[in-house]
Amino acid sequence: PMIASHTAALYTAVHRALTADLPELLRLAADALATVPAPPDLAGWSELTREELFRLAPVCGSLVVLLFGLPACVLCEPRIGRTGEYWLTRVALLRGIGLLYVFAFASSAMQGRALFGARGLFAPATGSSGPTPALDLLAAAGVGSADARVELASLCGLLLSLLLAFGGPRFALWAPLPASLWLLHLSLVNNASRLLPAHSWEFGFLELGFLAIFLAPEWPPSTLYPRLLPPPSAVLLLFRWHLFRLLLGAGLSRLADHSPSCWRRLDCAAAHHETQPMPTPLAWLLHGMPARWRAAEAAVSLAALILAPFAALLPSRAARLATFWIEAGVQVGSMASGNVGFANWAALVPALALLDDA
Repeated sequence: PMIASHTAALYTAVHRALTADLPELLRLAADALATVPAPPDLAGWSELTREELFRLAPVCGSLVVLLFGLPACVLCEPRIGRTGEYWLTRVALLRGIGLLYVFAFASSAMQGRALFGARGLFAPATGSSGPTPALDLLAAAGVGSADARVELASLCGLLLSLLLAFGGPRFALWAPLPASLWLLHLSLVNNASRLLPAHSWEFGFLELGFLAIFLAPEWPPSTLYPRLLPPPSAVLLLFRWHLFRLLLGAGLSRLADHSPSCWRRLDCAAAHHETQPMPTPLAWLLHGMPARWRAAEAAVSLAALILAPFAALLPSRAARLATFWIEAGVQVGSMASGNVGFANWAALVPALALLDDA
C-alpha cells in the first residue's frame, strides 16, 4: 500500500508539473520577453532611459550565451591532462555545494521548529506553495508531527550533505546524492516559502543544487577523475549563466530607480558599514577611511557586479580567470568587512565554474 501511495503521489506531481507548472513557466517567460524595451531601429537606442537599459542587460547576456557559449560547449569538450579541462573544477563545485547544503540543513535543523513550527514565531501554514516530496514521504511513512518531519528531513539532509562535502568518490560523484539533497531542500524551502518571498537566495540555491545533479556522473565511480565520465561542458556553462544572472541582478538592483540614490553618488559604503548586522573589526576601520576610499569601494563593487559578469560568458580563458579573481576578491572582501553570511558563499561557489584544471 505504501508503494502504491508513493507511486500515485509521484504521478500526481509529474502530472502537475507538465500540465500546470511548465505552462506557467513558459507563460511567464513569454510575458517577460514581451516587455523587453528593445527599440525597433538603431536610432532608438539613444533614447532609452537608464531603467530600460538595465532591463536589456540580461537579454544581452542571453545573446552572449547563444552566440559564444553554446558553440564553445560543442567544440571544446574537456580531456584529461590538458588546459581547459574541468575534472578538479567538478570536484570543487560539488564539494562547495555540499558545504552550502551543510549550512542550509544545519540552520533548518536548529531554527526550523522555532521559526515556523506548531509553536513557532510564525503561524503554521495551512499548505505549502509548492511540492514537498520529502515531507510527504515522511508523512506517508507515519511521522505524524509536522515539526518532527521538518527536523527529520533537516537531519537527513545534514548527513547526506556531509557525505557530499567530505565523502569518497562514490558519494561525491554520484548523481543520486545531490538529487536526494535537492529534493530535501526543495521540500524545506517550499514548506517555509511564506517566509521567503522577499529574499531569493534560497530559490537561487535551489537552482544551483539542481545543476549539481547533472554535473555528477549517473554511475558511482571509484575515482574522483573517471575518464569515461567527463564533466559536461553544457552544465558548466549553466553554472556560469547562473553566476552571471546572480551578480548582474544584484548590481542592477543597486542602480534602479527605486534603489537608494547613494549608490549613484558612490557613498553607500559609509551607510553599509554603519548599519550592517554584527560588523567585523575591519568594517570599523573602513568606516573611518576617507570619503574617496569609500567611493572607490562602491565603484569597485558596482563594476564587479555589472561589468565583470559579462566576461564570465566569453569563450576566453583569460577573461574567465580574470572574472573569477575579481569576484573572489569582492566576495572575500565582503566577508572580511561585513556579515552578509550565506549570500557571499552562494556567489563564491558557482564562480568556481570559471576555473579549469590548469
